[in-house]
Amino acid sequence: MGPEVDAFESEFARYCGVKYCIGVGNGLDALHLLLRAYGIGAGDEVLVPSNTFIATWLAVSRCGATPVPIEPCAATHNMDPDALLAAITPRTRAIIPVHLYGQPTDMDAIKMIAQRRGLIVIEDAAQAHGAMYKQNRVGSLGHADATSFYPAKNLGALGDAGAVLTNDSAIADKVRLLHNYGSQVKYRHEEQGYNSRLDEMQAAFLRVKLACLDDWNERRRKLASQYTMQLQDLDLGLPWVLEHAERFGTFMSYGADSGMPCVCIWSNVESQL
Repeated sequence: MGPEVDAFESEFARYCGVKYCIGVGNGLDALHLLLRAYGIGAGDEVLVPSNTFIATWLAVSRCGATPVPIEPCAATHNMDPDALLAAITPRTRAIIPVHLYGQPTDMDAIKMIAQRRGLIVIEDAAQAHGAMYKQNRVGSLGHADATSFYPAKNLGALGDAGAVLTNDSAIADKVRLLHNYGSQVKYRHEEQGYNSRLDEMQAAFLRVKLACLDDWNERRRKLASQYTMQLQDLDLGLPWVLEHAERFGTFMSYGADSGMPCVCIWSNVESQL
C-alpha cells in the first residue's frame, strides 16, 4: 500500500480500460473479495466453468456459496453460454466466466443472459492478460474482474500477487476495505476483513513487466503460429478458428500460459431467453 502499489494500480487500470484497480495478495483472494463485496454467501449459487483451475471454485466455497459447474464449448474450452440457461435457479447470483488459455470467453452472450436474469458477471482473467475481445481488453468486460499475477502468468510477479478491476466505485471501495482488515483508517475496523495486500516489491516488478506485456504476447502469438503451421498435417488437436466465426464476429486474442492464438465467437442464445 505504498507508492509502487499506487502506481501499478493506476497503470494496470489504464491498460485494461477500467477506472479502478485494487492490488491484493493473490488471484484466489481477488475472486473471494469480489464475491464478498457483492454480498454473495450462504444459500447463493454461482455458475463457474467445470474446466478451470480450482481457485475459481474455492473462492465460491470460501464465501459459503455453492459453485455450479457449466460445461465448456468443445472448440474453445471456455464456458458454454448455451449451457448457462439450464443451470440458472432462483438462488443463482453470479456467473464467473474464465478466459482460459488466453482466449476470451463469449462475453456478449454471457452478459446478455446475465442482464436478462439480473446476475453479476465476474471475469477471471488470470490466464489472459492483454487479450482482446471486440477491441476491449479482458478485465473490462463484466461487472468486475479478478486476476492473478502468479509468476507463471503472462504478467507475473516475483511471487504471489493479484488484483481486482472494476468501474464500480462502490465495489472498489468495498474491496479496499475488505483487503485491509476491514479498515479505512488505521486501528478503526468497520467489519471483519482480511489481510490481502499487494506488496511493494511485487508491484515494482509488475510495473516493469507491464511495459513489456504486449511485446511478449506478440512474440508468443508468432511462435504459436509457427507451431500451428508446422504441425497442421499431423493427427493432433491444434488450436483452431471456427469456420463460421467470421460470420458472427471474430476477435483474435493472444494465448496466455499456452501462448496459442485463439478466437472468441458469439453464441446464439437470444432465442432461448
